[in-house]
Amino acid sequence: MSSKVTRTSSAIIVIVIIVIAAIGLGVYYSSRPTTNVPTATVQTSIGPAATVIKIGMTTPLSGSLAADGQMSLNGLQLWASNVNATGGIYVQSLGKKLPVQLIYYDDQSNTARVAALYPQLVASNVNFLIAPYSSPLTLAAAPIAEQHQMLLLSHGGSSDTICQKGYKYIVQVLAPASTYMIPVADLLATVTPKPSTIAFFYGNDPFSISVFKGLSPYATKLGYKIVYNQTYDESASDYTSQMTQIAALKPDVLLGGAHFVDGETIMKNIRSLGINFKAIALLVAPDDPRFKSDLGPVANYVMVPAQWESNLDFSKFSPFGNITSTQFVSEFTSRFGIVPNYEAAEAYATGLTLEKAVYDSGSLDNTVVRNQLGTENFYTFYGGFKIDSTGLQVGHSMVVAQWQSGIKQTIWPGPVATAPPLYPIPTSS
Repeated sequence: MSSKVTRTSSAIIVIVIIVIAAIGLGVYYSSRPTTNVPTATVQTSIGPAATVIKIGMTTPLSGSLAADGQMSLNGLQLWASNVNATGGIYVQSLGKKLPVQLIYYDDQSNTARVAALYPQLVASNVNFLIAPYSSPLTLAAAPIAEQHQMLLLSHGGSSDTICQKGYKYIVQVLAPASTYMIPVADLLATVTPKPSTIAFFYGNDPFSISVFKGLSPYATKLGYKIVYNQTYDESASDYTSQMTQIAALKPDVLLGGAHFVDGETIMKNIRSLGINFKAIALLVAPDDPRFKSDLGPVANYVMVPAQWESNLDFSKFSPFGNITSTQFVSEFTSRFGIVPNYEAAEAYATGLTLEKAVYDSGSLDNTVVRNQLGTENFYTFYGGFKIDSTGLQVGHSMVVAQWQSGIKQTIWPGPVATAPPLYPIPTSS
């Protein structure tokens, strides 16, 4: 699946800048102490007679995170199909290619089920583990992977706290939560008239808390006044009371959200109460195409920080993965009947990351593969991959998208934007 995607010269310029920045980060992080690099070697049961690489995971296919979990699973399933179509992953120590097999359970968006199911996956002799979607569920799986010295690749758990607990076997593929809203703050600093007051209203979960913990001092440094800073219960069916409190303070901008269901609820409450903000940016939910199909015109003007958008393609900088963003979107849409969002892309990229680590290390030993990931610095269609000694992702950059007349446009940073930001939101919308 090889093809060339035409890019604008400005897009190439910004990607080159990102590459240079990644190299700079690489110099910094390679000098850090490697206290979290595993040293013990764990022998896997797989031998020359092995016929398949088993990859175990749970994902939320029901409950509050079902929409996010299904997107992620679809991304991994597409990767597995594509790698198996080539015969699988070449394992040098075995001298052959092995196909991959995804073994997964519905964790029902429940941490208790994650804690019960990952030991079952380990007991079933899977070779590697992939974390569930979301930071709370990933945090529930991490100690189990650590106990059994098994690699745990995180595609949807971006909370910084995940990599601050001393775990040696967890690796994040996506950019950490503390960086999510930073580009939104940068974007808003360039619009006219520049907003001065901001309300923070976000989920009471590790991911969302990390996002706004990282944003708060940065926003203050840029001169914004934070007039409201409160969390909410994601399981609530209505936020009218809190939104009424926020409206009374008349902030220019609302920044918040957590995941898909609560994000849609916030927008429904804003519309029903007739609240006018100059700008709205929510986590996760607006990146899903169902946000627009569910909300209709209410979705317009809403911004979202994203790990990836379909117009961005970094595959030029590394042939690994042999798939472009255009091909990924086409294949995903054809197979699943829905346009992929960044959750699907980062899940596919997680499969590519495991594939590259196994290929480069030539091993199926979890410790060997984990240590190999600590040395990797590469690009796929999704963007950069490089981790620090704790497993935190430091090689991937965020962008900002916005719904405009029913189309999700990339609006930041400028050189890769497909459209300028629409600001302020018309009061009649």
